[in-house]
Amino acid sequence: MSGNATVDTGRFARILTLIVFVTTVFIVVASVRLEGVLFQIGALAIGAVGFITAIIGFLVAASQFYDATA
Repeated sequence: MSGNATVDTGRFARILTLIVFVTTVFIVVASVRLEGVLFQIGALAIGAVGFITAIIGFLVAASQFYDATA
């Protein structure tokens, strides 16, 4: 972590990479286990959770900027 007041892009990139990997694994497993409409609902739910988790990851990474400016 550097001393300047910017969003920690390294932390955000690591979190985003982990979220993409886990979401992909869950979508692949859902495609093997579920069929038809149930798969569509499952994929939508998994994608929504992944998106919300990415937003939370950005907020965690941006908290360093907020702490540095306060």
